[in-house]
Parts: sequence; C-alpha cells; structure tokens
Amino acid sequence: MLDQYKKAHSQSVNQYLIVNLDGTIKESDHVIFPDLIGKNLSAIHPFFESIHEALQDKNKTHIFSCIHLINPENKTIITDVIVKTFDGKKLPLVIILDLTVHYNNYQTTAQVRNESVINSQILELKNEYLQEKEAFKNAFIANFSHELRDPLTGILTFSDILKKTNLTDEQLNYLKVMDSSSNYLKQLIEDILDISKIEAGKLELVIEPFNLRSLLENIKEVFQVKAQQKGLTFASDFNDNLPEIVGGDALRLRQVLSNLLENAIKFTEVGGVEFNVSLNQIRAQKANIHFQIKDTGIGIPEENLEDIFTSFTQLNNPQAYKGAGLGLAISKYLVELSNSKISVASKVGEGSTFSTNINFKLDNNYKLKSHKKETSTKPKSDKKYNILLVEDSEITQLSILKILASKGNYFLDIVTKGDDVVPRIENSEFDLVLMDIKLPNSFGDEIAQRIRKMPEREHKRIPIIALTARIFKDDLKRYKKAGINDVIKKPFDEEALMSKIEDYLK
Repeated sequence: MLDQYKKAHSQSVNQYLIVNLDGTIKESDHVIFPDLIGKNLSAIHPFFESIHEALQDKNKTHIFSCIHLINPENKTIITDVIVKTFDGKKLPLVIILDLTVHYNNYQTTAQVRNESVINSQILELKNEYLQEKEAFKNAFIANFSHELRDPLTGILTFSDILKKTNLTDEQLNYLKVMDSSSNYLKQLIEDILDISKIEAGKLELVIEPFNLRSLLENIKEVFQVKAQQKGLTFASDFNDNLPEIVGGDALRLRQVLSNLLENAIKFTEVGGVEFNVSLNQIRAQKANIHFQIKDTGIGIPEENLEDIFTSFTQLNNPQAYKGAGLGLAISKYLVELSNSKISVASKVGEGSTFSTNINFKLDNNYKLKSHKKETSTKPKSDKKYNILLVEDSEITQLSILKILASKGNYFLDIVTKGDDVVPRIENSEFDLVLMDIKLPNSFGDEIAQRIRKMPEREHKRIPIIALTARIFKDDLKRYKKAGINDVIKKPFDEEALMSKIEDYLK
C-alpha cells in the first residue's frame, strides 16, 4: 500500500542512464523513457546534443536545470539533467530528474523568470545553429562555384580557339550549341551566387553614371533576336524624354530587365512581347522611370502571384520550361534595394505584365568612364613580357597558355603551390603576376602580401591580377588591402583576360 502511495504522489521521478562518450545509451532503468538501449541521447530530445562537451570532461559534475522534455505520453515534463563523468574507463552517468511538480509549485513570478531564461537559451541555441548552417551553405556554394568555374573557363577558351581553326559549317554549329550551353551554365552559377549573397545580406547596388538609352537599346537588340528565333513579335517603346546619363547600377538594372524579358519569351508560345520604358517625373535631382514588360503567354493563376518571387519556385512543368527558378527572386530583391517593388498583373491563358518604377540620380557633372572601342588582339610592342601564373587548375593553366601563346609576345611561367611563389620571383624577373585566390593550403591574397613585403622595390610594384570567382564586396576590399591591383572574374574568355593584361603592361 505504501509503495502505491509513493508511486502516485512522488514529487520526484529519476531515470539513470549510462552512456558512451558519443551519447550512445548502454544501460537505462527506463523509469521515464523506455526502450533507449543502443539509441543516442538525442533520441530523447535535441537538448541532449548540447551536453556532448560535458561528456568529454573527465571527473566532473554538470547540472542543467529546468529542461522541458516530452514524455512518452506526449506530455511536457520539467526536469533537471545531471551529467557525471569519471576518471579511467568508467562510462559517464546521466540522471534525468522529473521535477515537474516541484517547478510547477514555484511562484508565478519565478515561473515567468525561469521560462524566460529557458526561451533565451533555446533561442541562443537555435540562432547558433542557424548561423552555422548559413555559414556552411555559403562556404559550400562559394567552393562549389569555384570548382565549376575552372572547367567552364576551359570550355569557353577552347571554344574560342576552335573557332579560329578551319571548321566545317556542321562543326561551327556544334560549337554554337556548346557556347549556348556554357553561357546557360554560367548564368545559373551567377544566379546561385546572387541568391547566396542576398541571403547573406552582402548584395549591394553600385551607383555609377551610365548611358540609360544605350543600355536599353542593347537589351532590346538581344531579346529582339531571341523573340524572332521563337517566332514571336517584339515591340519596344522608349520615351524620347528619357534622360541620357543617369546614376544607378547598370549591371543590376540589366539583370532585372533581362530576367523579366527572358521569362516573358520563355512562357510565350504565340503572340509577342512588349518592352516599354517611360519617364514618370524628374524631381530633386532624381528621375523616376517606369519599366514595363508585357507578354501574351500562359499567364499566372492569381493565387500564385506571390509564389513566383520565391527562390527555386517553378509553377509550371520544369521539363517544359527549363530554369532554376531564381530569376524573379533575384529581380525582386534588386528592385527592393532601390526602394521600389515589382508589380505583376496576369490572366491565365492571356499573358502577364510586370512593371516597376525606379529612381535614378541626375547630376550635370556625371562623366562616363572611357571604354576601349575595340579589344586589341596584338601586343602593344615587340617586347617579350614575362608572366607568372599562380594556378593549380590544369584546365586554367592550359587555357591561359594557349591564349598567350597565340599572341606571340609572352613567356608564361607556372607555379601551382603558394610556397613556391616568392622564391620564383626572387630568382626571375616578371612583368605581371596572375594569381588564383583559392590554392591548396593557401590563399592568393596572402601570397600577394608576401610579395609586397619583399625588400626589392620592383617586387612592390609588379602588377598582381587575381583570378577568382570570389567577388563579394568584402573580398574585393581584402584583395586591395593585400596589394592586388585588379581582378579577373572566373570564368573568363580571351577578351577579358587580354584586356586586363594589356591594361598593366605598358
């Protein structure tokens, strides 16, 4: 009788578990949680993942108070967890004390205080987990992207080289298919990196003066051809009163408009696409400009209008309409960076209209940067230039070697390990260094710092150009601080490579 009363009215129920250092349960008395032998402590509750370090701490006692667990009857119990470790080969002991009645008898203020502490601890654990998850994802995307860019560079380079050889029309058509696939893959990589930047809060607009009408005409020419290839009409209307030179991010504006036009053509089988740009107003040295892209495509159900701006979302059959579902999510974010938004109106079977109003700066002192009218394919002089390439990718090595060899004025020396760079520079004279940023066991910006610290003056002045896919704003600042003069973004082609090299070899 006494035992029955004790069982019914006990203020504390204790469960004892003997566990391995990794949390695997070896023995248990099954008082609260049955059938645990051979399972990990985390099977009871995710909280137990946090006591892993305590299990490694020899001959110590750790007490974790007021831990909320769910018992087999799916009821919340409030427990204290004691972790006792020992010297020698004795396995750790974990004691779960069910103190639900004890904790529930606290005064209301004490309960609120304790719950606040618990919630804070849980929130801290969740935030730490999310931060680690985000850091891992961003590192994975950056590394994966880097590994993709080296073979893509090789494909682009050797495609250009093949075009300069004697090919049949059939072979040239094959190359066009290769180029189309390569450019599509390149765009997918860029989109994934942009999404990564957006989620990390590192994607920013770069406001510089640019020729708006020239940009619009260029975009129009590209997509007019794409529409014609699909048998669609393409109409455009750019108001005559649009300002010519405005301050904004030309690269990101092109990206937004291109994404919207690409979708318009992709989801239209009959009819056509309209591309309209008009001036709303000029006020306080700002021009508010309206962009509209209209199609006669398949349309979007009203209940899905918000979903289309979610990353990796495709409302239609992905086998019929290729794409990663990133373009609209990126466009939405970029437009919001300019304190605007994208509006969409659509009817299923009739088409869609996407529009936005964006402010651009106006300044009479704006001057456009001068650009080369044409890319030089010949060296600037008959001088033979010595270039040091620091790169571990054989594909990129061969690509650069072939490009420079075709010019006739360059000697190329190749180093694959970071530790070999300074000794090679000490023993040879180089006019320029091409530096991969991600190398085995080292980073290119660290090597650049070593070069700048060399005692000879010419080593401090030698141009260093980074070859990299890592071009976050923080990355570019770090490269500049390390003494790197410029960056060539991977994947690159012959024109991008030679343009940068010729800028620094005078």
